[in-house]
Parts: sequence; C-alpha cells; structure tokens
Amino acid sequence: WRTDLFPWFAAPLALLVRLYWSTLRVGVSGEEHIEPLLEKGERFIPCVWHQRQMMAVYYLRRLRSRGVTPGALVSPSKDGELGARLLAKLGVHAVRGSGRRSGAMALRDMYLAIQEANLSPLIAPDGSTGPPHEFKPGAIMLARLSGSPVVPVSFATGLGVRLPTWDRLLVPVPFARVEIVVGEPIELEPIMAMTESPEAIERLGGALTEVERRAEARFARS
Repeated sequence: WRTDLFPWFAAPLALLVRLYWSTLRVGVSGEEHIEPLLEKGERFIPCVWHQRQMMAVYYLRRLRSRGVTPGALVSPSKDGELGARLLAKLGVHAVRGSGRRSGAMALRDMYLAIQEANLSPLIAPDGSTGPPHEFKPGAIMLARLSGSPVVPVSFATGLGVRLPTWDRLLVPVPFARVEIVVGEPIELEPIMAMTESPEAIERLGGALTEVERRAEARFARS
C-alpha cells in the first residue's frame, strides 16, 4: 500500500528538498575542468562516493542551465519507485536498475539512456551496498562503452550529520556552508574486455578520494 502513495509523496518531498538546498551556502571549485565539455554540449559521467551523493545530485541538477541532461541509477524495486519519482520532480532522469541484482541490464539501460537522451548519469561506484570507497568497475565499463569521460565530484561541509546507513551518508544541516569540488575529466580507452584492470580501478578510485580530500581541506584551513 505504501507504493500506491508514492505519487502523492514525490511532489511535496521534492519541494522540501529544493527548499532545503536553497538554505545552503554552496561554493564550487574546479568547474573550469569541465568548461570545454559544457561549451561543446558533450555528455560526461559524474562519479561520486555514495556517502557524498546528496550534493552531487544538487550540483548536476544545477548544470541543467548549461545544457546538461542529468541522470541517476535507481533501484528497480518497488521502494525505488519513490526515489525515481522524486528525481523526476527534481529534473533528474532516473534509469531503473541495480548493480547488485541486474548489473548487465542496468549497464545496458544506462548506456542506451546516455545515447538516446545525451544523458550525463551520476554514478556512485561503491553503491548500492558497499563496501564504502571500494570502486566497482561498472562506471569504468560505462565510460568505455559510451566514450564519455569520467568526472570525479565530491563535497565537504562545515556542519553536517552522518545518517545511520551503510555508507554513513553525509547531510549538511540547513544554512551550512558547502564546498563542491570538481576534478579533471578522465578519458578512458574504448572497451576491450568485460573485466577491468586493477590499474584503471585504482586510478578512478584515487581521483575520487583526491577531490574528497581537497573538499575537506577547504574547511581544515578555515
């Protein structure tokens, strides 16, 4: 019965999320790294650790004014329906699929969405059940298939709470200062096999950890 109420929940919840975001004092650094992509209208694959995805969604949604079509992978379960409807109300294209249960199909659906809608889909490579900060190869394979560069993104906040979830999701409190850091796009060679080398996984994981470190450093200095 809960799923029948999801259409009613999505709109007011989206309004609350937008109101919450409007209270935050958000700064962005590193956007110059993706300026050539934005100017040419080229898609890319934003990549963020699952713990930091809340403000990555905010940032990707903000890029709609620059011609970016934002997207995100959402569980195909009934409970995932609320997340999909919420994202739709926020202007983010939801691709239904689970890397845990239907990885190949999710990869296929995300690839088709990228091609058909010129989508820039947000990927959390350690989702959906962790372990935290363990880079799984799906994002790399998607980048190779689509020919889209991977762009590492992270954020830090001066005042936030960590939810009691497996990833300890970081949520800035209302009116907090938030710093979003965008890394340099990483181009990958076309796909050669259905497995990924440890070197590629280490390279992408290291890039994500680096933008997170840079975001945290902005508050360490203040």
